[in-house]
Amino acid sequence: MKKMVSIAFLTLLIGCGGSTTYKDPSKATGSMEWGPKEIKVTVDKMVTSLYSFLKDEYKKPAFIQVKRFQNKTSEHIDTALISNEIQTKLIQKRIKFIDDSLEADALKEMEKGMTGLVNPDDAIPIGELKSPNLYLTGDIRENVRYVNGRTVQYLQVTLRLNSLRTNVVEWQEQQEFLKSTKSNKVSF
Repeated sequence: MKKMVSIAFLTLLIGCGGSTTYKDPSKATGSMEWGPKEIKVTVDKMVTSLYSFLKDEYKKPAFIQVKRFQNKTSEHIDTALISNEIQTKLIQKRIKFIDDSLEADALKEMEKGMTGLVNPDDAIPIGELKSPNLYLTGDIRENVRYVNGRTVQYLQVTLRLNSLRTNVVEWQEQQEFLKSTKSNKVSF
């Protein structure tokens, strides 16, 4: 009996299991929700614009730190998907980013080097950490309306680069999306 239940359960699992296919994210089509298409279009525009600004206009060493990128929409949008991809593509173009998440560990290693426990040639020297001179921040906002049985969503993604020294917004770019989807409203 136990064997038959196990076989029936296994058959159920195999029969209900779906198949997974992979697609090229750069060829994603739009949908009602925020997705790969919006991320790719946003990242491509922001990277091109920011890289051009840093190389052609800013012309100073840039040490950028990514700060909070806020989602101010009613959708769940993982903003780290956007900021991580922008950061990766800019690092590949040799733009420098500051990540202070390991700073406490680095300080411990420096202190250990000063005790004489570590070979002086291998010890991490003091005074070489970099501070950011620019913060990369931004937000995603939306306006949603219902027009003639359709949901019309206007999305606006804004990124800005702020100077820490002067609080001046050195660069800002926007990407807009206007999505129209047939509403499936249920009424009683």
